[in-house]
Amino acid sequence: MKDLTFGNTFHDYNDGSSYVLSGLGTGGKVLADLSWDSERARTCVCDGGWTGLKCNLRMCPVGNDIMDVLPSGEVRQVQTITLFDAIDDNTRFGTQTFGLQFTSMLNETLVTQPIRWVVGNDPLLQTYIESALMKLPNKVIDEVDVNIDSSSGSAGVVIHITFSGNTVQGTQHKIEVLADNCGEGCTPRRTGLTNLRSYHATDLSIIEVSTAGSHESFECGRRGKCAYSTGICACYDGFAGDACNIFNAAL
Repeated sequence: MKDLTFGNTFHDYNDGSSYVLSGLGTGGKVLADLSWDSERARTCVCDGGWTGLKCNLRMCPVGNDIMDVLPSGEVRQVQTITLFDAIDDNTRFGTQTFGLQFTSMLNETLVTQPIRWVVGNDPLLQTYIESALMKLPNKVIDEVDVNIDSSSGSAGVVIHITFSGNTVQGTQHKIEVLADNCGEGCTPRRTGLTNLRSYHATDLSIIEVSTAGSHESFECGRRGKCAYSTGICACYDGFAGDACNIFNAAL
């Protein structure tokens, strides 16, 4: 990082070509390239769960405002992962292991335990993926539904992940497939999907948001106040849950 010279004005400078009695010159010139001061700005990059100019504030859970009227009804976000086995579509990655990486709305990046690929048994592979995602710590995913279709070799293996829980309402970051090898000394260990087709003119392994969903992500569900010292929502009367996105039936 470079320090700003005393008296500098961002984006303006005087080339000294014309001076008046004040000695300050006239007609400050504007730079065409405004990136000259890019190395002179400072900001904090906060760890997951922290925010603020000094990263000294805890982030609170986010959720949909339960009082909102959704015009199209409740629609959950769905992410679709399409994977192609570049060597043999019938092999379906054999018995290799892979991982999934999920980044929460609190910027917490978490990796699942190794997931073993299952050939010819989509329901079992669905169970493995659901279990791995819901085992992630801090309840970042409290409920998820997985549907897999590997019936057509030419279409690859299609994995639909629906975020159906209260902690994953609204827009979510895209899940990442950890298909690289993670061997001895690496955590979690996995063989990786060594035959994964990562480049092709048409049949390209891809992750996309196939259904946008109708929910939004508000701090404390817009029905509570965040205590930035603890990261806990203080819900208004009549609302409950970590993100105040549940009606309090006791009232």
